[in-house]
Parts: sequence; structure tokens; C-alpha cells
Amino acid sequence: MQLIKTVSTSIILLFLVGCMSDKVLTQDEVENQNKAADVVSSVLFENDLDELASYNIRKDGYVVIMFDDTVSEKKYAEVVRLLRSSADIKGVRAEQFGAEVCGISL
Repeated sequence: MQLIKTVSTSIILLFLVGCMSDKVLTQDEVENQNKAADVVSSVLFENDLDELASYNIRKDGYVVIMFDDTVSEKKYAEVVRLLRSSADIKGVRAEQFGAEVCGISL
């Protein structure tokens, strides 16, 4: 019985370690994320949207950002334009009202 517990525990630990190893980032990926995060946080702060948006930065520097429903279309478009123009951001997927908002030209 003890042997079965030990083997089961070992298998579970190996499985968990294997799952966690997919989450390890390289130094380049960490740098990509940090550069993109600096840009996003600065742009949001400068546009008074730091409390009206949430974002996630992928390991390649791609930004997924969701704006609060109270953000105007003009502000939304300007911030997305600024983010997309940064060399430190590889791409932007922006959402508002639970969907990606299209037609970002003013």
C-alpha cells in the first residue's frame, strides 16, 4: 500500500513539474514583456486610463487590453493607436463592451 502511495505521489509530482515547465520564460521573453509593460502603463497613465483598463502581455510582447465601458471611443482609439505605434509592442488586441472594437480611425 505504501509503495502505491509513493508511486502515485511521484507520478503526480512529475506531471505537475511537466506542466509548470511550459510556463518558464526565457530572458528575451521577460525583456519583451517588460518593454511592452512599460509602454502600456505609461500610455494608460498619460491618458488617465490606468484605472479603466486591464491588460495582459504575452511572452512575445503582444498586448491584449480590455477597456472599461465608460472609456470614450476617441480615447480608446487614441490609446490603441499609440500602443500599436510602439516598436516595443508586437501587436495589440483591444476590447471594449466584451468584444474587439473595430474601425479604429478618427
